[in-house]
Amino acid sequence: MSDPAKDDAGAHEDRAHDVWICDFSDADDRADFTRLMVEFAAEPVSASAQLDAAHFMRVADDLSRRAGTLVLLAARAESEATEGVLIAFEGYSSFARAPLFNIHDVHVTPDARGSGLGSSMIEALAELGREHRHAKLTLEVSATNTGAIRLYRRLGFSGLDNLPVEAPAGTTYFANKKL
Repeated sequence: MSDPAKDDAGAHEDRAHDVWICDFSDADDRADFTRLMVEFAAEPVSASAQLDAAHFMRVADDLSRRAGTLVLLAARAESEATEGVLIAFEGYSSFARAPLFNIHDVHVTPDARGSGLGSSMIEALAELGREHRHAKLTLEVSATNTGAIRLYRRLGFSGLDNLPVEAPAGTTYFANKKL
């Protein structure tokens, strides 16, 4: 699954996963991004099944032109298909006087869940952040997305401890991880 051209463009590999920066000018990356986002939108936690491929092709156009956007794609090394997507936007921490990455979306296909692919994408983002002297990673997560909350806790994000067992509909939590 590793592509030398993508490796040169900021890919990160470990034993089981390939993670690379999405190149929206590459037809395969663009198609994979669109497919993964349609799948993500249809999940109960997203509740946006009305968003189709045409919508996410326009999103790809928008993101490709937007400064400070970073989209990562990922796959298990043995996989023939791209199985994960992460969208992050660069922001700024006035207290740290340094840039930050805000994670906007993370999705892993159901077949690849539990393989560590989500962790690999977030760790690749953290590595890029450290390389560029970012202060932290931030994110919001729906109270109903318990799998993501477990992942973010395990990866050391603060702000997700002692959460109520039940939260009002529409509740989201803010979390961050210092780099």
